[in-house]
Amino acid sequence: MLPVPRRWTAILRDLADTARPIRPEDCHGLLNRWWPQPPEEHAAAKRWSMNGWPVPLGDHLYHWTLTWLDDDVPPPVDPVDLVGEPQRIGDHLLEPLSVTRTFDHTYEQVLTAPRGPSALRSAEVRSRTPVVMTTRDASGERIPHIWPHPRRLFGAVHRSGGGIVGGSGAVGAVARFAPPDLAEHWLELVLEGLAQVRRSPLQGQDLRLAEHRHAENRTVLGWQGGFVLDLVGGDRGHADAFAALLELLELAGAGKYTAQGFGSLRVDTVTSDRFATGVPVARARRSPHRVARPAGSRRPAEPRSHAVAEAEEFGGTLFD
Repeated sequence: MLPVPRRWTAILRDLADTARPIRPEDCHGLLNRWWPQPPEEHAAAKRWSMNGWPVPLGDHLYHWTLTWLDDDVPPPVDPVDLVGEPQRIGDHLLEPLSVTRTFDHTYEQVLTAPRGPSALRSAEVRSRTPVVMTTRDASGERIPHIWPHPRRLFGAVHRSGGGIVGGSGAVGAVARFAPPDLAEHWLELVLEGLAQVRRSPLQGQDLRLAEHRHAENRTVLGWQGGFVLDLVGGDRGHADAFAALLELLELAGAGKYTAQGFGSLRVDTVTSDRFATGVPVARARRSPHRVARPAGSRRPAEPRSHAVAEAEEFGGTLFD
């Protein structure tokens, strides 16, 4: 069996002379054709993550990155096999010129491989696309959350009857696709370690509200920006689990719409022990407050609940 998760970086040539901009729904439609999901799993999280959308490089060239997350089932179509075969994305006809495998490890390797002599305790995280995070209120209405709280940043694991039945994001990928005996222990270790993770500002990368035009004239509300994550306690096992979690965060993305290209993150790690002592963080507020809309931004095309930003510490459970 080939090792997965897998990530590909593709260089595509646009054969269309003129076309409207590439839209998230067009990219999502193409990957639904490559990697279809059974009807009974329609509402479940995808086995793949679209890490942003095709980025123009000039002279009709685009760069695109995709990840396959399942550790048991290989993708029905390997992008490597599509080199030279034009693929339609909306009004564009994109021909893959090259496809490079840029990540190729099993979950067992990611979760258990030795991490070297230096414990990783700090990382800079930057958004590459808007990151969309939502929760449901008491009435069942979805509320966008404009804040990278770890429960939403790293995803969630869903349990029922004492067993894992699903999940999303970095920890959800492990829960759904990694070997169960390995996943259970690792998720518990991560849960202990995240209680000792702190967030601090990243200079020049302030968190901000972001809006993105989506299908059917909908406006998707999310956040963009960057921050620093520091592991301020725990032993070497927690540090290694933190390193694996950050690797998976970049692979799987964050938030609700990773399969549509939202929630793509860049994670730059720092192997230094200078954060071994506590880092001050703001105390959690008891109630959320509204986030001001950026000046000049368009009003959403449909009614929605207000966006919420919380000043929260890293803590709480990863499990729903």
